Amino acid sequence: MTEFESVVSPLGAGVFLKDYWLKTLVHIPGRPGRFTDLLGWDEINAILEQHRLTPPRLKLYRDGQPIDPAQYLTPAMFGVPRLDAGGLATALAQGASLILDDVQELAPRVRALMTGFQEALHTDAFANLYAGWHRQKAFHVHWDAQEAMVLQLCGRKHWKVYGPTRLHPLKNDIEAPPPPSAPPAWEGILADGDALYIPRGWWHEAFPLDEPSLHLTVSLTPPTALDYLGWAMARLRSHAELRASLSADDAAQAKTTGLIGRLLADTLKQAPLSDFLREWEANIRPTPHIRLPDAPYVQLSAITDDSLIQLASVNRLSFAHEGEHFAFAAAGRLWTVPAALMPALAGLRNSRSLRVADLAAALPNASARSDLVKSLGVLAQAGIVLVTKT
Repeated sequence: MTEFESVVSPLGAGVFLKDYWLKTLVHIPGRPGRFTDLLGWDEINAILEQHRLTPPRLKLYRDGQPIDPAQYLTPAMFGVPRLDAGGLATALAQGASLILDDVQELAPRVRALMTGFQEALHTDAFANLYAGWHRQKAFHVHWDAQEAMVLQLCGRKHWKVYGPTRLHPLKNDIEAPPPPSAPPAWEGILADGDALYIPRGWWHEAFPLDEPSLHLTVSLTPPTALDYLGWAMARLRSHAELRASLSADDAAQAKTTGLIGRLLADTLKQAPLSDFLREWEANIRPTPHIRLPDAPYVQLSAITDDSLIQLASVNRLSFAHEGEHFAFAAAGRLWTVPAALMPALAGLRNSRSLRVADLAAALPNASARSDLVKSLGVLAQAGIVLVTKT
């Protein structure tokens, strides 16, 4: 069972994707303790003690209002601000909730879970941590501009979730959704081990229940049709006629309008939605994999069949035809490779290492396998792939 499948169990990944993903909310009850190993209090304490965490990365909220950081950070006269343990404890005792953004960068098991979400849903994923103790809520009723999966790590929270008042709202939308006036679409207790999926634009608020409560909100950002149009429109920059300044002449304007229509139609045909989605997934932010002390010796060493290769600068490679070759973008430039190598290079991932011998198994002959080793060496020198040894 994958990390993502474990989250949507016992509902099942197939049922979740078919009936709920991008459609409607779902509460998934789970056994107590099933998320405990993701992140516990001892690890959270160590994170808070050992890292320089300040707003906006770490923040305290109570009843919809931010707590003045001066209440829980050391004064500027003491150098770089750090958490003030006494001030933090006092603010939390007075009903504040603690919020820590992008906690996957600090907690290895949460990072592995985000990789699982990315692979299952083909989009970026990041996790924010919420901790509460008393009965004051952190935020008033609000909606988020991303899909959200809430995982209750320990304790309980009382949730109210309302249907959207504007379908598929955007962060910088042309108009703001009005507050909800109908009763909640779902209201209940999220208990230890439960999961709750809240689609983009659904209003919600959560209340602690006078006990320690810890949950992760996994934020997911699948692309919209507007993202696709923006990607396609960028290709129109290659046309000098469209880069020219607009004329005040009526006839020239009519000509330009017709030209825009024709070029736009041609661009959408030549840059189909499937190409955009493939490139979108390729550019999901890659997870850094640090392999010290060996990396400075192994990265530029001779590549063998037993070498392990992993993408570093991109999530996947997205290929486009370039004559008799294939091209892909990485590390700020366009790379061209022989068509024969594409089946092997297409197997590269940021999420896992693969043996060169296993990658080469997709190639037709020894000559292609030799070219693969050479190409991987070039990509290693450019930092596009990481090389490790078995």
